Amino acid sequence: MTTVILANGDFPSSERTAGILKQADRLICCDGAARRLLEEGIVPDLIVGDMDSLPPELQRRHASIIRKDSDQETNDLTKAFKAAVETLPDTIHILGATGRREDHTMANVSLLADYTEELSGSGCGIDMITENGTFRAFCAKDATFSCPKGVEISIFAFDNSLRINCEGLLYQTDSVTFDTLWKATLNRSTAEEFSLHLNHPAKVIVFICNAEA
Repeated sequence: MTTVILANGDFPSSERTAGILKQADRLICCDGAARRLLEEGIVPDLIVGDMDSLPPELQRRHASIIRKDSDQETNDLTKAFKAAVETLPDTIHILGATGRREDHTMANVSLLADYTEELSGSGCGIDMITENGTFRAFCAKDATFSCPKGVEISIFAFDNSLRINCEGLLYQTDSVTFDTLWKATLNRSTAEEFSLHLNHPAKVIVFICNAEA
């Protein structure tokens, strides 16, 4: 089963992202994105959030699928993620997590590492798909990712003691100190997969560009 979480960033507009949205087995929508989704004629399985962004009329009309959560210590994306894992899907795709507000974008992308760590060992995969590519994360010493040959790859980490050796990328990363976010960006794949080998387990996020981007 595939669950899609729709956040309140850029609404899916490409053939790829719109297709993922429409083909979801279960669709969970953050309340800020619900109005646009309903305008597109798509009714989600669940609307999650504090409901401050959803007009009262729509709240009444769709009361049966609303889960109100007023907790101000977590954002709506995390509330939707918690709802998603209740059914233990095989895959969770997050759409609409980037765009509109840059601070929300950075926060949402960083949360992907936390979600990946929480799902470790569960058999459920998670990614964050944008109009330009896909964010993936891992929390181990080694990871391998499939990708089209020749696309741009960026690596983000949050630990200046971390060292990463790579295979399948144009530029080696073993001398990179991960003390700022730009340090291992804009690499390029030289094969249809690449591998990262860390000197110790850490939270790492990678961005794989679309082939046409």
